[in-house]
Amino acid sequence: MNKLIQKLNKIPKGYFTFNDIKKISATREASLKVAINRLVKKGKLKRLIRGYYAVDSLRVDLEKFSIDIYKPSYLSFEWALAYYNILSQQSHAITLASIKRCKSYEINNTVIRYHQIQEKYFWGFKKINSILIAEPEKAFLDQIYLSLNGCVLFDVEEMDLKNLNIKKIKKYLKKFDNKGMDKKILKYL
Repeated sequence: MNKLIQKLNKIPKGYFTFNDIKKISATREASLKVAINRLVKKGKLKRLIRGYYAVDSLRVDLEKFSIDIYKPSYLSFEWALAYYNILSQQSHAITLASIKRCKSYEINNTVIRYHQIQEKYFWGFKKINSILIAEPEKAFLDQIYLSLNGCVLFDVEEMDLKNLNIKKIKKYLKKFDNKGMDKKILKYL
């Protein structure tokens, strides 16, 4: 079992699926499951969520992990707004948009929260360091979209809107084609 941990430590990835572990182990699948459970019980391996493990959970890049475990998804809402310094406070959770149903996990005292958006609104993101993140304007609109549905709060007093491109917001707003959003945006811009 210690050899398995040594092999895992040599891989430059912070987290592993059962299949990742299976690839580097000569153990049969049923025996490997037992070995992994023993390593978890001994504290040598941490179960992040079902089917995902880490030798050291503090080495896990939670932003990348959150996108990998629930696809398709991209970072947005409060997390992205704080990332772009639009929201004055750092988000307590990693917030993502997904076309799948809403879901939450907690890892290392960090909440990972997925909000469901309609597939037609699943756009407006870019890749930064292999992580998908909403553009600032799209994160702003995603936040308004969710607030209209009563899922999140929208407090413009906590935001610095000068970092947003107003032309891009208006362009993106047309793609949303949502009268409630139009009304709320006009109030703030």
